[in-house]
Amino acid sequence: MRSRPIFTLERLRLCCGAVVLLLCLLAAASLAAAAEATGPPAVEVHGWMLTRYYSDVTVNDTRSSSGVISNEQDESRLKWERVSLSGLVRLANGKTGYAEIYIHPWLPNDDPSFLYLESFYLDVPAGPGAKFRIGKGRSNCFGIVPAYGIRKTSNYSPLSEAFTMDRVLGIQYLRKHGKDELAFGILNAERPGQRFIGMTADMQLDQGSLARTTVGHLTDRDTPADRSGQLQASARLGRQMGDMNVGVSGRTYGLDRTDVAFLAKKFATYNGQNRTARRYGLDATYNRMPFIGSAQYYVGDTGGIRNNGWEILLGVEPSAQCTAPWRSFSSACKGLFLRYGRLDIDVPRTLDSITWDTEQLAVSYVYPLRVKHFLGSLPKWLQIEYERNKEKPPAGMSEIPDNVFFVELFSAF
Repeated sequence: MRSRPIFTLERLRLCCGAVVLLLCLLAAASLAAAAEATGPPAVEVHGWMLTRYYSDVTVNDTRSSSGVISNEQDESRLKWERVSLSGLVRLANGKTGYAEIYIHPWLPNDDPSFLYLESFYLDVPAGPGAKFRIGKGRSNCFGIVPAYGIRKTSNYSPLSEAFTMDRVLGIQYLRKHGKDELAFGILNAERPGQRFIGMTADMQLDQGSLARTTVGHLTDRDTPADRSGQLQASARLGRQMGDMNVGVSGRTYGLDRTDVAFLAKKFATYNGQNRTARRYGLDATYNRMPFIGSAQYYVGDTGGIRNNGWEILLGVEPSAQCTAPWRSFSSACKGLFLRYGRLDIDVPRTLDSITWDTEQLAVSYVYPLRVKHFLGSLPKWLQIEYERNKEKPPAGMSEIPDNVFFVELFSAF
């Protein structure tokens, strides 16, 4: 098994450089705003880290030419999964700037890099209840934004991975007027790609067994190293109805040569002529303490390759006491969450799992820790999570052993 040190000297230098860059950008924004404002703007710097213990995860196996799996190898391992560093600057005239980077210690220095610019944007007021968001960040213009405190489970669902997870680059117009919401964006087009259900940090990567122990599915991807030259238009209309928020969404973007090559490689039915991608969605969220819930349904057409998915999340959050400024991280309160969803794709099934229909049942329990140490009293909790994954391979093939169970420590600083 190939082993890799958590931090080489080169990686340590890159991490330090990223932190210095983030702080320099915040300092520069602060100085610029101080020149315009009567007093210095407020600056907030936050961070958090995730450490996981994976239990009995299948990290290797043997697959015959007909797709029958044998010789499964299970492994339990402690992994330092992620570190997040973020900064918020309040500028003059109601503007705000935000930047966030992710560090994944288990990824290599090259593509995909262990260092990821998650967000870097400027919010500019555009009238009562409205603003422009310029830069890179989560898309507010399609479906439910699967931020950490909204999705409730630590892992993203396959549906979120397929339609709403990846970040976007461009201009978003966000407006709330009474009970009505409007979000519209002109963005750099995402690329069709794939993510893997059952992936557990670098455990399968170390074995070279990712394709045998996880299930790929078609997704919209943010590709910083190879951005599309096409544009994407996206919009969501929402309305608050008592304790429920409902919305309808749509987006469309063009496919370039790289996208066409990917689709032709993965799907025998792709004709190479259709170069348009479209997405449509319906969503609803419910929040009345202690009960929360959400439902999502999305449909996609990528150059004529059609896929769709849905999911339902139900949960209980007995405690509403969360410490500011982390109130939006409602997962910091004790909670139990149950999620079930499906992804279907309308193509002939092949040995490549991206052509398979999938479903997932996830159960997650959050337990806050009341401890104080050198990180202070900011939120810390244990999250216990189990994913039961099921897929529909061609006749005669074995299902992939891709269930996941982990215990995670979240610590803010």
